[in-house]
Amino acid sequence: MSVKGWLADTRTSYDTVADSYADLLRNFLDETPYERAALALFAGFVQAAGGGPVVDVGCGSGRITAYYGSRH
Repeated sequence: MSVKGWLADTRTSYDTVADSYADLLRNFLDETPYERAALALFAGFVQAAGGGPVVDVGCGSGRITAYYGSRH
């Protein structure tokens, strides 16, 4: 398979499951206090070090970015 074919297959695979994956995880942080605690700990470390931008790029549905955007 060529690189171009691999990229096309990857995009098709992602596009096939993206909506259902986002729906599956939409309320996941509400159900996982340990994950919220880890995110809060990380945010505390960032703030203690002087703050600054934090990026969650290409790591899923964007739910972590949304969490930080709405709370921190």
